[in-house]
Amino acid sequence: MRRALPVTVVLSMFLALTSGVASSPRVAAEGMRNVDAWIELSSTHPGVGCTLDVSIEVRDSGFAVGQTEVSLALFIGDDVIGDDSAVTGDDGVAHLALDTSGAWGGASAWMDINVADAYLTGLSIFPTSDGGCGDDGQLIEASGAVPAVQVDSAPSADDSGVSFWVPTYKQERNLSCEYAALQIATSALGNGISEYSFDDVVGWSANPHWGYRGDINGWWGNTSDYGVYPEALASALSQFGFSGDVFYAQGDNSQLTARLDNGVPTLVWLALWGDQRVSEESDGVTYTLVPGMHVMVAYGYDDSGVYLSDPAIAGYRFYSWGDFMAMWNVLDGMALGVYA
Repeated sequence: MRRALPVTVVLSMFLALTSGVASSPRVAAEGMRNVDAWIELSSTHPGVGCTLDVSIEVRDSGFAVGQTEVSLALFIGDDVIGDDSAVTGDDGVAHLALDTSGAWGGASAWMDINVADAYLTGLSIFPTSDGGCGDDGQLIEASGAVPAVQVDSAPSADDSGVSFWVPTYKQERNLSCEYAALQIATSALGNGISEYSFDDVVGWSANPHWGYRGDINGWWGNTSDYGVYPEALASALSQFGFSGDVFYAQGDNSQLTARLDNGVPTLVWLALWGDQRVSEESDGVTYTLVPGMHVMVAYGYDDSGVYLSDPAIAGYRFYSWGDFMAMWNVLDGMALGVYA
């Protein structure tokens, strides 16, 4: 059982700028920016089952870097036991949290700290069997070059394609990306349905084509606590005055672009960790599961790629056609067009 403890750590780090002193600007590669970051952790020896609170401030030449994704991943060996992501505010600060329930006392864990999808730094975490959630806090500093990518506004397709407005929204549970994507799509159509409204309507099943598989509050990336596929979502949408158009477009982007041409927000199932397909069977029916599966909402495209709203970060993403199709094809081009 997850045990969320009320520990809040707020980073108070003010960078003093020396007036009247000129300094040589640091030079980053094109499309990159050099950043300084201050990372404060509530504990480096958290008790197993604690919520480890982390605050990150990101600055470039003394100026706050806002609307930029930061993410954490906590590993024991090669296994991810916790992750979280957030977008920095106008003050350059983001607040994140990691549940250590997947750890065990005496283990040595490693935390990756990423900014704009680029690795910035990392540090060791030592979970304990009987420690608190605020023991042995630590402030560390890091600097490095990261992509100059912001997520404050929706990028638009160029003249070769089309795009339309969809909102951003951050999923409220670790594994609720499908329901959050529906909230994004229905909001784009003028009547947003809360992600929580789908819980009991969709129901649960070991087969994700029939219902939600696993614990929606579990850890992302595995196949036991997993998610749900479009067939179960299409049925649920009809109860809220919407309709869902399930399609599979393995190797064919024209089915997606045709819907986007008509202004249809479209959920797409992507294999973010590549092709790691496994098969399972329930009630005589075989189905595919993919570690690292995630759902986003496509809202535009052009010759270069696809534009999406990502509920994991409450921000927008762009993938080239090559990268997008590689991730989409693993799940057979699984998608759901949403209509009013």
